[in-house]
Amino acid sequence: SAGALRYVDTGGDKPPLLTTPDGPCVIEHYRELIRDLSEDFRVICFDMPGMGFSFPAWRYDFGVKATTDCIAELMDHLCVSQVILAFTCANGLFAMNFAKQYPARVSHLILGQTPSLAGLLNWKHYNIPKLLTLPVAGQIVGGLSKRQLAMKWFSLSLPRESEFKAAFQHQAVEAMSHGGCFCLPSLVQAAVRVDDEETKGVQCPVLMVYGDTDFSHRHTDFNCLLETIPEAKLIAYPGCGHFPNLERRADYVADVKQFVGCN
Repeated sequence: SAGALRYVDTGGDKPPLLTTPDGPCVIEHYRELIRDLSEDFRVICFDMPGMGFSFPAWRYDFGVKATTDCIAELMDHLCVSQVILAFTCANGLFAMNFAKQYPARVSHLILGQTPSLAGLLNWKHYNIPKLLTLPVAGQIVGGLSKRQLAMKWFSLSLPRESEFKAAFQHQAVEAMSHGGCFCLPSLVQAAVRVDDEETKGVQCPVLMVYGDTDFSHRHTDFNCLLETIPEAKLIAYPGCGHFPNLERRADYVADVKQFVGCN
């Protein structure tokens, strides 16, 4: 219902782990992470509608309900009844809502760089140009400048001397050069419509990892997630930027395995 979803599925009978890149990252950014996680999990990784090569339907509004329905449809398509959800940044809002709406379908929830809804809206205030928040005008400007926005984003969200920045930027621009999406304005405009109650009520175990050297989150106290999910376990990765699952891949995989009981 949300459009054409692009995904990779490592298959097998291991515990399913469902994840999605945080745009402008695409599945290709996750190649090594998928490889490492697939030793213990059936990894399903998909580009979110409007990101990468998942092309959104005209009726898709980027909202919580539509995206939650999309996740359920993907699981049904793959005949997966229950997953470990591993989402990052604003996508964590969708993961929290999905875990709330379908408690029997989520065994564990793993978030990355995801504060509370209030924390994300505060992040938007400091990092998203106001023009992108305006319907229609935002979509036009975002479409014309998506490559520049992607380049700037990696500079803003990674440590200044990051070894990952050049490769991340190249992969994102490569995807866009071949027709990939980066519908940032639509996602941002949908975020302001999220109700705080849509992210509360998660019953499954929750782990949230975050990098403490993400300049875009310089005003964020990630402990605010505990206002939404009081029982969440938080792990900080010192010296890490916005992508703890990619920048500190080995630590992330080890923490995920320990959290879900694979060790």
